[in-house]
Amino acid sequence: MIIGERITLREIEGDDLDSIVKWRNDLEILRWLFSYLPLSKTKQRKWYERYVEDETEQIFVVEVKEETIPIGTVELTNIDYKNQRAELGVLIGDKSWRNKKIGGEALDLLIKFAFDEMNIRKIKAIVFEENVPAIRLYKSCGFVEEGVLKKEVYKNGEFKSVMVMALFKQQNEKN
Repeated sequence: MIIGERITLREIEGDDLDSIVKWRNDLEILRWLFSYLPLSKTKQRKWYERYVEDETEQIFVVEVKEETIPIGTVELTNIDYKNQRAELGVLIGDKSWRNKKIGGEALDLLIKFAFDEMNIRKIKAIVFEENVPAIRLYKSCGFVEEGVLKKEVYKNGEFKSVMVMALFKQQNEKN
């Protein structure tokens, strides 16, 4: 468990899957995800069975301390221990907790964990170029743009451009 000022990050458990399915099927959230199909509970459970054995993913549930209810997830995926890099994602599923700087606190905790405990040196964030709130959040955590992949992903009837952002350990230590 990783303890922050207002939140804790804890390892995802099987009991969290119903909440995650609900959040990922929310149209406000789904529009920013790279997946395009609705998520079923059956598929999520099969994914979870594979996840438990997968050392290239680390997913935490975000809980508000005083309420101990799950409100979202943060994750490191495509973890490459040899090259000391990973990709990062955040999902605040509970609408009542959006725009309260919880996502920033969760990312700060995850970044610190990745750099200090996992020996990661580079964290990437891949985001739709039009997802201005996510880009602003990543920038507030120190991420910088590495490039834009033009018309990279087909979503909602059109090809969308994707921004690649990154944060390096030594860059984070300067902040």
